[in-house]
Amino acid sequence: MAGATRSQAAAGGLRKAMTRPPQRTRASILSERADSPATALRPSNANTTRSIRSPSVQPSTGLKRKERESELQPAERTNIHVVVRCRGRNDREVKENSGVVVSTPGVKGTTLELSMGPNAMGNKEYHFDKVFSPAADQVIIYEDVVAPILNEMLSGFNCTIFAYGQTGTGKTYTMSGDMEDTLGLLSDAAGIIPRVLYSLFRKLEDMESSVKCSFIELYNEELRDLLSSEDGTKLKIYEDGAKKGNHGTIVQGMGETYIHSASAGIKLLQEGSYKRQVAATKCNDLSSRSHTVFTITVFVKRKTEKGEEYISSGKLNLVDLAGSENIQRSGAENKRATEAGLINKSLLTLGRVINALVDGGPHIPYRESKLTRLLQDSLGGRTKTCIIATVSPARSNLEETISTLDYAFRAKNIRNKPQINSTISKKTMLREFTTEIEKLKCELIATRQRNGVYLSSGAYEEMTIESESRRILIEEQRAKIETMEANLKNKVQELFTLTSNFNNIKKDNESTKLLLDQTEDLLEKTDIVLKNTKESLEEESMLRKAHQETEQNLYSIGTSLISTLGKSVADADGLHSKLRRRSDLHALNRKTWQSSTSEVLNVSRMVDERIAAFQSQQSKLLEDLSARMESFVTQELGRVDAGHSFISQAEVLFGSAEIETKEQTTECRNEMNEVLEEIKILREDVQEKISEGLRGLSAAAERISGEVINELERFHRQLHSSYISLGEEFKSVIDILVSSLRLQKEDIHRLRHQLHEANSRATGINEATMLKLQATLDEERAATETERTALLSEIKILLDRSAKTQSERLDAKVNSIRSDMEASHDILKEADTKFGEKMDEWEFQEDKIITGVLSSESTIQRKIDDDWNHFDSRNNKIQETARAVHRETEGIVNTQMEGIATQMQALDTFVMRARSQNEIHHEARIRTLENLTCTIRESYQGIHQNLDVFGIQAKTFRDNVLDENEAILEPIGNLTEDIRKPLEELQSNFQSRSLTEYTKTGETPEKTQYDYPSTLPRTEPHGTLIARMRGIEEQDENSTDNNASPTIHSNCLFLSPVKSPTKAMVYQDGGNEGGRYKRRRETAL
Repeated sequence: MAGATRSQAAAGGLRKAMTRPPQRTRASILSERADSPATALRPSNANTTRSIRSPSVQPSTGLKRKERESELQPAERTNIHVVVRCRGRNDREVKENSGVVVSTPGVKGTTLELSMGPNAMGNKEYHFDKVFSPAADQVIIYEDVVAPILNEMLSGFNCTIFAYGQTGTGKTYTMSGDMEDTLGLLSDAAGIIPRVLYSLFRKLEDMESSVKCSFIELYNEELRDLLSSEDGTKLKIYEDGAKKGNHGTIVQGMGETYIHSASAGIKLLQEGSYKRQVAATKCNDLSSRSHTVFTITVFVKRKTEKGEEYISSGKLNLVDLAGSENIQRSGAENKRATEAGLINKSLLTLGRVINALVDGGPHIPYRESKLTRLLQDSLGGRTKTCIIATVSPARSNLEETISTLDYAFRAKNIRNKPQINSTISKKTMLREFTTEIEKLKCELIATRQRNGVYLSSGAYEEMTIESESRRILIEEQRAKIETMEANLKNKVQELFTLTSNFNNIKKDNESTKLLLDQTEDLLEKTDIVLKNTKESLEEESMLRKAHQETEQNLYSIGTSLISTLGKSVADADGLHSKLRRRSDLHALNRKTWQSSTSEVLNVSRMVDERIAAFQSQQSKLLEDLSARMESFVTQELGRVDAGHSFISQAEVLFGSAEIETKEQTTECRNEMNEVLEEIKILREDVQEKISEGLRGLSAAAERISGEVINELERFHRQLHSSYISLGEEFKSVIDILVSSLRLQKEDIHRLRHQLHEANSRATGINEATMLKLQATLDEERAATETERTALLSEIKILLDRSAKTQSERLDAKVNSIRSDMEASHDILKEADTKFGEKMDEWEFQEDKIITGVLSSESTIQRKIDDDWNHFDSRNNKIQETARAVHRETEGIVNTQMEGIATQMQALDTFVMRARSQNEIHHEARIRTLENLTCTIRESYQGIHQNLDVFGIQAKTFRDNVLDENEAILEPIGNLTEDIRKPLEELQSNFQSRSLTEYTKTGETPEKTQYDYPSTLPRTEPHGTLIARMRGIEEQDENSTDNNASPTIHSNCLFLSPVKSPTKAMVYQDGGNEGGRYKRRRETAL
C-alpha cells in the first residue's frame, strides 16, 4: 500500500541505504526530531509540526531492530467488503427531468434493484454487503461501515477504505465532506476522514499512543506530496523488499506528520485538499482530477500478561479515487481531456486487476498503473479492504451506474489475507530513538560552523526589509494620532453646543407631546365610534346573508318536496296500473282453471270407459280360455277311455289265444315253430299297437300344453299392452295438469314478489320523505330560533310574529303531506295484505289439488302394477303347470315303452329257447307260457292303472285351470273399485270445487288526480327591494327621522345606515365614550 513508507520511525524495520543525503526543509524539524523520543508516545496540546523527509541513510548494523512477532494463528482469507451508496438527484438531473432507475428497500439494506427500461426483459438486481439509499446521511455511513474498520485498525491490522464511482456521485463528499469544525464539533456533512480523526483520538484518550498522517496525490500518473511545502517534488514507488511475501510498496520522499489532536489532522487535510487538482466540467462543478490517499498510522503502547511493554501499530488508508467520466458528456477539452483519459486508463487497469484476482489468473497487472501499485496490498494482499461504490440514481447515468455496480460486484469475490502487524518492544524503540537523536545532533553541529546566529543572505535581506517596513508604519501611525487628537478637541466643542440645543428641543418636545396626547385621545374616541359603526354594519350584513341563505335553503327544500310528491303520485298511478293488470291476469287464470277442469274431467271419463272396456275384454278372453280348456280336457279323457277299451279287447283276445295255445300245445307239438312264429308276429303287432297308442298320447299332451301356453302368452301380451297404454295416457293427463298448476303457482309467486318490491319501494320513499320533512322542519325551527335571538331588540316583536307565521305555515303543509302519505301508505299496506291472503288461499287450494292428483296417480299406478304382477305370476304358474303335465306324460309313455321293449325282448329269448328245447322241455314251455300269460296280464293292469292316473291328472288340471281363471277374474273385477272409483271421486271433486273469487271491500282508493302547487314564492331581488324602500323613504323624508328603527317592506328587513359622528359630537360626548352611539350599540347587543 502507498502508506507503507520508509519513514515509519516508530513502526520498526530495517532502513534501506539510499544514494541521496537527507533533505531538510525547515529548521524547526530539528528541534522536533530531537524531542520526539519524549513526546512520540504521549499526546500533547502542542501545535502540529511537519516531520522530516524519509531518511535515506542506513544506520549501523549493530543497531538493527529486534522485532517481536506476536503469537498468531495462520490468517484466514476474507472477502473484500463492498458497500454501495446512492446519492439523490442533483439540480442538473432534476432540470433535465431524468427519471430514477435505482431503487433500494430502505435507508439501508443489502439489495439494489436497477430498472433497465421498458424494452428489457426485467429489472437487474445486485446483492452487496450493505446498500444505502439517498436518505442515509454521513453519520449512518460512518457508524455502519467505518467504525468497525477503525476498531480493527486499532487491533493492529492495516485497513483500506476507498471510494469508487462515476464523477459527480459523491466520492469526495463521502470521504472528506465538510472539513470545518466549530469548537471541536463536526458538522452533519463531515465525511469519513474527519469523523475517523475525532473518533480515533477519543479512543486513544486513556492510552499512550502516537499518531502520524500522510497525504499524497496521483495526478496524470505522477505522485506528489500534498503536505510538502515544495510543490515540484515528485515521489517514486518501490517494492517493499524488507517484508518477504508482502505485496506492499513504499513511496520514496513521502513526508509524514505527527499529530496530537483531531483538529491538527483536519488542518492537514484542509491544507492538502486545497492543493489537490480540481476542475469544473459539465458533470461536476468541482470535479476531482486526481486520486488521493490519506494515511493514518497509529502506535499504541500495550502490556503483555507478564507486564512487558511493547508497541503495536495499525494503519488506515483512506483513498478518494477520481471519477470515471464520459468525455463527450463532461465536455472535457485539451488538458481536461488528457486528464480524463489518464483517469479512465488507471480505472480500467484497476478493473483488469479486479477481474484477474476474481478469475484467479496467473498474472495480476499491478504494474500497468501507479494507482494499482498503490492499492496492491489492499487488493489481494494482507490488508482489510472496504470499497464504497457511489452511484447516481438518474436514468441519464444508467450506463456508468451499471459499469460501477458490475465492478463492485466483481470486487466482492476478491479474497485478502489480513494479518496483524508485528510489534516492537519498548527498549528497542528507545534505543532507536537515542540513535536518531545522536545522528541529528551531529548533523546540527556540522551545519553551524561559527558562534552566533548564522543567517543566509536571503534571510538577512528579508529581515532588513521587514524592519524598514515596521519603521515606516510607526511614523504613519504617529501622524494619525496627532490628527485624531485635533479632531477630538473639535468634537468636544461641538458636544457642548449640541447639549444646549438638546435642552431647547426637549422643552419643545414636551409641549408637542402634550398636544399629541390630546390629539391621540380624540383619535382614540373617533376610532371607537368608527369601530362600533363597522361592527353594526358587519352584523347587519351577516343577518342579511343569513336570511338570504335560509330563503335559498327553503326554496331548495320546497323544490325537492314538490319533485318527491310528483314522484309519489307517479308511483301511485303505476301501482293502480299494476293492480289492474293483476286483475286481468286473475281473470285469465280463472278461465285457464275452468278449461283445465273440463279437460281433467274428460280425460278421467275416457280412462273410466277404457278400463270398463278392458274389464269386459279380459272377461271374454278368460271365458273363452275356460271353454277351450274344458273341451280339450273332455276330448283327452275320451281318448283315454278309448285306450282302456282297446286294451280290454286286447286282453280278451290274449286270453282266448292263451286257451287255444294250451289246447293246441298238446295236439300240435310238431307245429310249435309255426305257433312260435305266430306269437312273434302277434308280439310285433301288439308292440306296434301299444307304441302307436303311447305316441299318440304323448303328441296329444304336447299339443295340449303348447296350445295352452300360446293362448296364455297371447293373453299376457294383450293385457300388458292394455296396461301400458292405460298408464301412459293417465300419466300424460296427470303431468299436463300438474305442469299447468305449477306454472300458475310460479306466476303467483312472481306477482307477489313484484307487489312486495313495489310496496317496499313506496314505503321507503314515504319514510325518506317524512324524515326529510322532519329534518327540514327542525332545521327551519332552529334557524328561526337563532335568528330570533340574534336580531336587534327593536324588531323582536315583528320577528316573533314572522317566525310564528312561518312555523305554522310549515307545520300545516308538513302535517298535510304527512297525513296524505300515511293514508296512502296504510291503504297500500292493507291492499297488499288482502291480496297476499287471497293469493295464499289460492296457492293452498292449488297445492291441495296437486297433492290429490299426484296421490291418485300414484295409487292408480300402484294398483295397475299390483294387478299386473299378480296376473303375471298366475300366468307363469299356468304355463309351468302345463309344462309339468307334458313332462309327466312323456315320462309315463317312455316308461311304458321301455317296459314293453324289455318284455318283448324276454319273449324273443323265450321263443328261441323254446325252439331249441321244444322237444326236450315241453312241460317247461307250458309253464313258461303260463308265466308269460301272467306277466302280460300284469302289464295290462299297469297300463290300465297309468291311464286311470292320467285321467285323474287331466281332471285335476281342468279344475286348476278353472280355479286360476276365477282368481284372474277376481282382481279384474276389483279393478273397478281400485281405479274407476278414485276416478269418479276425482271427477266429483273437480266438479264440486271452484276458485274463490276476490271480494271487493270498497276500501281500495281509486285513482285520483292530485292538484298541488308546482312553484314556490321567492323574495324579489335585493336591488328591487332597496330601490322600492328608498323611493318610499324619499316620499316620507319629512316625517322620518335619520335614527328611526328598522323598517319592513315586502317581507324583508332593512336597517337604516349608521352615520359617522362629527367632530363636535365627538367632543360633546367624549365623557361617555360616544354618547348615543354607545347607547345604540349597547341596545343592538
